[in-house]
Amino acid sequence: MPQVIEWNNARPDDVVWRYPVEQIITGAQLVVHEFEAAVFLRDGKAYDVFPPGRHTLTTLNLPLISKAYGIFFGGKNPFTAIVIYVSTKQFAGKWGAKAQTTELAPLMVHGTAWFRIKDPNLFVNEVVGGQGAYNTGQVDDFIRGFINERVIDVMSKYDLTTHSPSWTRPQPMSRSTSTTP
Repeated sequence: MPQVIEWNNARPDDVVWRYPVEQIITGAQLVVHEFEAAVFLRDGKAYDVFPPGRHTLTTLNLPLISKAYGIFFGGKNPFTAIVIYVSTKQFAGKWGAKAQTTELAPLMVHGTAWFRIKDPNLFVNEVVGGQGAYNTGQVDDFIRGFINERVIDVMSKYDLTTHSPSWTRPQPMSRSTSTTP
């Protein structure tokens, strides 16, 4: 019976899931459900992305990973790869930040950010592989931190006296005086 790779029991708020077995056998069945993509990751870099459907893994549909292994093992022995499933549906993420204005007045904001992963390859390379965020909690923490950094940066430049960010405030004109002999 062939190896079956599938994300079962995905919860509604799950963004990513890592298949627990890294030994993939040529001929394995990869099952990708609707609103998912499966990404093959090796050495921290995403190589192949599979859309929804049932895929039989061969050297034809895993060219980047199998090329080297096919030479040494005739394409039949297992190769090591991480399979990351990425949900492509829309998610809501909560965020909040505390900062202070240019006058050192405390500010606190919070909200909800809606996001969807449109490019699973880029997402896995930048967030999953780049940040080591292999589960939904780690991805949520990364996204929340990303939003909070930008909000705090903008809030720290806010000026209460003009009710605007300090970079949009008109600068006073300098007066030059000249003396003639």
